[in-house]
Amino acid sequence: MADEPLIDRLDRIIDALVAREDATAALGDAEAAPLARVAAELRHYPRRDFTMRLRAQLEGRTKMATAVAARNIRAGFTSVTPYVWVPDRGFADFLVRVFDAVETSVAENPGHGTHRELRIGSSMLMIGETGEHGGSASPRPVAFHVFVEDADAVFAKALNAGGTSLGEPADRPYGERSGFIRDSYGNHWYIATSLGPSAVPKELRTITPFLHAQNVGEYIGFLQRAFGAVEEARHEMPGGAVPYARVRIGDAALEMGGPVDPMPGAYFLYVDDADAVYEQALVAGATSLSAPADRPTGDRIAFVQDPLGNHWYIARSI
Repeated sequence: MADEPLIDRLDRIIDALVAREDATAALGDAEAAPLARVAAELRHYPRRDFTMRLRAQLEGRTKMATAVAARNIRAGFTSVTPYVWVPDRGFADFLVRVFDAVETSVAENPGHGTHRELRIGSSMLMIGETGEHGGSASPRPVAFHVFVEDADAVFAKALNAGGTSLGEPADRPYGERSGFIRDSYGNHWYIATSLGPSAVPKELRTITPFLHAQNVGEYIGFLQRAFGAVEEARHEMPGGAVPYARVRIGDAALEMGGPVDPMPGAYFLYVDDADAVYEQALVAGATSLSAPADRPTGDRIAFVQDPLGNHWYIARSI
């Protein structure tokens, strides 16, 4: 089956759905899964003319696998950018004081608070300051693996800026000297200096999101089906626990580990086809928060929530 053309696999899926047969196996096919959800509408439109029209539309979308590989990412950004929601500008002040962050953009969004963008080394962070607003944009603390020239010095700066120690700096067996901090907004910072030839490992940037999960393997599977993630590393313990894994979505790395309770956050994902990736994410198990729409920011954006509770802003520049 692996060598069977996608068009032929798609034909079988559509035929099974029209015949009211079980087509759930399609979700295990990384290429065909994004199309299965659309094809499922055939259950409600069994007419032959509709079947033929929809088949033609779906065949025109067989290149969906490339939809995540965005070519129109804003300068300085990567495919995935953390979007941190906090109540006020104190978080931005913390980043400036501890990590020498540089604010590159700020915009007021009447009724929704303030949007900021800051650069730290080779990485960008987006910040939403909710003020008195809440709802779906309420604070969502997350975890970051951040590489610096001197982990001990930056760890001390983080403590002086109001952080709480989660672990003093030490040489770690995985090739870095690192200490762990929780800032006053609940975010975790794994402050590290690589013990290799450069302060930042070549496969990472200054800041890499670190996601927590009870079942890391299952979550990697979701990211592969939803966003075309490529697994780059996995360290599995006897019994199945995965304390560390790394995947890549487009040109951005995500690290993760468990089993541990998730810290659901928000992430801005640049893609080439927001509509296609939105459909693909729903088939993979995400929940829709908002269908794709052209936004005043100049992006076409869809919002979904993944099985861990993370929010993904699936965006294409228009």
